[in-house]
Amino acid sequence: MKLDKNMKIAVIAGGMSDEREVSLVTGNMLYKTLCEGGYTNVKFIDVGFDLSEKLREFSPDVVVNGLHGRYGEDGTVQGLLEMMKIPYTNSGVTASAVGMDKLICRAVMKECGINVAEGKTVEAAPEMEKPYEFPFVVKDPVNGSSRGVYIVKNEESWGNAKKELKAGKHYLCEKFFKGREVNVAVLENKVLGDVEITPANEFYDFDAKYNSDKTIYTVHPDISETVREKISDAALKLHIALGCKGVTRSDFIISGDNYIMLEINTLPGMTGHSLVPMIAKYRGIGYLELIETLISECLSAE
Repeated sequence: MKLDKNMKIAVIAGGMSDEREVSLVTGNMLYKTLCEGGYTNVKFIDVGFDLSEKLREFSPDVVVNGLHGRYGEDGTVQGLLEMMKIPYTNSGVTASAVGMDKLICRAVMKECGINVAEGKTVEAAPEMEKPYEFPFVVKDPVNGSSRGVYIVKNEESWGNAKKELKAGKHYLCEKFFKGREVNVAVLENKVLGDVEITPANEFYDFDAKYNSDKTIYTVHPDISETVREKISDAALKLHIALGCKGVTRSDFIISGDNYIMLEINTLPGMTGHSLVPMIAKYRGIGYLELIETLISECLSAE
């Protein structure tokens, strides 16, 4: 099947994760852009546990996935779409599941020879000892949009973090690596470009990502070509190793010619503050063309 203005396109967004509101923004932008782009049979679906019924009722030719977080980019909805034999944008079940789990994905990064911060897995408990000397980072392994990330600088912030951690749950702890945050996008197995983030807050948290107009984004920033090549190679290597499709965004901290990789996003955001559309625009690819590229790739795989 080829891309056609009259094909039935379902845009799925919302969902049941704590990233629901961001996903709705992404989904509405996807829906609006497709409609304004001349697509005549587009349906927006706010995802709930009745998703399969809604999809059977509409019977789409393709699904554009605008979900974020649990049940959206963790392989679960991808599995449902596979069972229903509906083509969908971006990565499949395995790549999505591994990419979403920071503990498993970190192991793949290391196997690929990609630099990561020194880290360990810890089980949360009220009286747990700190895993490293300050500063260090504690991360929920299956959350996105900077949810569940704690920058621990002192005993006070360590005490606050422990109150938020769920006893018995495993978390990723890493030594803090100070530097500049640069993100690399990969589209159709090719590096699309990079963008540096200078957050309004000290940390590029949820508020800085989605609510602040003070965060500064610099596409193709002034960094050494040595480190640009390193992080571009790492992003592409992990994208291919996981078997990702469509577009991914990998996040790095760089310091001089050194870097660490933080994570890969197999279903990166597509809001007005999102990084992939920024990078694409810099490369001369508009928002509609980016969506069409993602749809065309998943249709060509059928």
